[in-house]
Amino acid sequence: MATYQPIASRMTLRIKVGEDDWGKPVLRSRSIAGVDVIAEPDDVAAVGQAIAGLLDCDGLVEVQKVDTNRVE
Repeated sequence: MATYQPIASRMTLRIKVGEDDWGKPVLRSRSIAGVDVIAEPDDVAAVGQAIAGLLDCDGLVEVQKVDTNRVE
């Protein structure tokens, strides 16, 4: 039976960088590699919010944790 073996994780921040001519938000993504594969959701959210506070942006829209697994 095949199983997943976690090999890497990264955090992706979706941030608002402005608005277009029609007032819709313009979003960008920033990824940070090297996140521990067993990182707790509250910890990832807190770090994401802290990093977003250092960026030149209009606000944090979403924090994602993206895992890469190998099938064995």
